[in-house]
Amino acid sequence: MLALTHRRRLGFGSVLLTGVLLAAACSSDDDGGAATDADDDSTEADDSTDEQPSGEGQDVELEFWTFVDAHTDFMQARVEEFNAANDEYNITLDASTADFEEMHDRLLIALQTGTGAPDIVDIEIQRFATFLRGEVPLHPLTDIIDNHRDQLVEERTAPYRAEGVEYGIDYHLGAWVMYYNNAVLEEAGVDVDSIVTWDDYIAAGEQVVANTDSLMTSVETTDRFTVIGLMLQNGGGTYDENNELILDSPENAEALQLVSDMVNVHEIAGVAEGGLHHDEGYYEALNSGNYASVWMPLWYVTRFKDFMPDTEGDILIRPLPEFPNSDFISTMGGGTGTAITTQIEEDKLDAAKQFLEFAKLTYDSQVALYTDLGFDPFRNDVYQDPALTETDPWFGDEPVMTNVQAMFDRLAPEFTGPRYPEVILELRDLVAFEVIEEGADPAEALQRAADKIRALD
Repeated sequence: MLALTHRRRLGFGSVLLTGVLLAAACSSDDDGGAATDADDDSTEADDSTDEQPSGEGQDVELEFWTFVDAHTDFMQARVEEFNAANDEYNITLDASTADFEEMHDRLLIALQTGTGAPDIVDIEIQRFATFLRGEVPLHPLTDIIDNHRDQLVEERTAPYRAEGVEYGIDYHLGAWVMYYNNAVLEEAGVDVDSIVTWDDYIAAGEQVVANTDSLMTSVETTDRFTVIGLMLQNGGGTYDENNELILDSPENAEALQLVSDMVNVHEIAGVAEGGLHHDEGYYEALNSGNYASVWMPLWYVTRFKDFMPDTEGDILIRPLPEFPNSDFISTMGGGTGTAITTQIEEDKLDAAKQFLEFAKLTYDSQVALYTDLGFDPFRNDVYQDPALTETDPWFGDEPVMTNVQAMFDRLAPEFTGPRYPEVILELRDLVAFEVIEEGADPAEALQRAADKIRALD
């Protein structure tokens, strides 16, 4: 068990204000898990299991908060497996699912006031940095991560780390990929595997526009995914590993210029219906073949199966095209870190850590991330498991997970520094729109946003 000396000093008054502002500004789940599960019902639902623990160990009841119904189902399944395998503890998980904003705001208030927080909680990546300011109200998890670190994709632990200590464990890798509609590309006379660089992608897009009624791709102007994926892939991002803000870096400006040029110069891209890739109108457009491709994290595979039935068999998943001077072929997007709050009773802490390790980091649990949730795991050795090497008829009858693992040696990490929540709001609410729709200079737009962020401290 790690000592609590790793925690930093609390500065929570400003954190509470930030959380309220974030709640007003954010309206969707960016985890990539099951956004519609959280958004369909804004009332809290009690999902605690009715089954009694099995075995002869100590009975421990743990309260768990999340904002995604599928996460509750996943964790309850792991409880049953943990109790069957563990002689020391019998866990009962008192789980509840609430609206995305409501849950994060309640958590922030509970941790600020020192009472009312759950034992275990899901914190979405955009919000996580809010809880890493000042004295961290979460228990360090580095010791249980260390037990598996040699098998983990190390880059996936970075977003939930502060001063070298990890405080959260994700549900997926979230590797960024390109989804190609091969039916549209074949109509245009484009071989999907001839696209290696972004220049190749633009040339293919011009061919698509010339030979079909489709555009090559769509871009978001009211969410962050389109821009931040390319920023990270190009060696930029929001923060570096030393917690320095790099929002106004040349790499970010180059990536933003590329996106803007696709729309405004090459005219191979259009703004997604509703401004984002989770709009119902956009699903209809992509389902109808209006776009030949879209880049999103791998968890977006669930959107095709849930909302775009006519794409079955036509979608091919490939790495992102390459930037000429970048070492990276992909990065990671979205995420939710499961954490243990410091309000847990001391005599429950060991049980909670053992359970969280079992549920999120072991071989079998990582396989279940794929079989139960459809997510790409962040443990290397499971990619040889038969469950992950199967071909998927929906996606060209190819072994999607095997193709993903081939990118692991070229993944750009994402570091989430102290003002990450505010940075994301700048990207999704201002920068993307200004650059793509209003024609603002990318470097100048990023500089304005970075100046606003630096002025907060």
